[in-house]
Amino acid sequence: MKYLALLLMLAITGCAQPQQTSVIRSPYERYLPQTPPAETNRIEFAAGYSIVSPVGWTVRTIPIEDWFKKEVADQIEIARHVADEYPPRIQIQHLGPDEYALYHGWLQSTQSGWTHTQFQGQPALSTFDPGYGSRLATGPWFDRHYMPCLTHMLFFERDGNGFILTFDMRNADKGKPYYTHPVPIIEQYFETFSYRRPSK
Repeated sequence: MKYLALLLMLAITGCAQPQQTSVIRSPYERYLPQTPPAETNRIEFAAGYSIVSPVGWTVRTIPIEDWFKKEVADQIEIARHVADEYPPRIQIQHLGPDEYALYHGWLQSTQSGWTHTQFQGQPALSTFDPGYGSRLATGPWFDRHYMPCLTHMLFFERDGNGFILTFDMRNADKGKPYYTHPVPIIEQYFETFSYRRPSK
């Protein structure tokens, strides 16, 4: 009898059913690619690498001054035009010899601060910073700033060349960030990267 009374009480209070938990959605998820990568959107670059661009995103080459080419040999940006100070973008940096040597050393070390991982079956380094909103900003009020963007970076080597893939977009406003881990659809686009040494 006591058992039946307990079941009745649980049913009345709703405790007999698993509680539904709401999924927190980002108001910025519309900034992300809306479809998986399609080979018809692959873009080739003169330095020998290529990647699939999200539909409707704009590709541009970032000019690199000669004095800086020991750090970055060339750089590509693929961005979506949105009415935001921090639009979503994928960047490819083809590292120059000095910067490549630095990251190559970090790949052999455990002291770099990056996470050792695998990318396309080969050793790589990754880092992910979700950013934070203005309520979490610290410091004096006149010097207070916040980091509204997430930044996902991946370093890897191909045929004696070093590359960094970066994705960033707005991810926080006043409070905590929405995405706290790498975004799966962006990882799919990262995976489309390909390198083939250009013929001379």
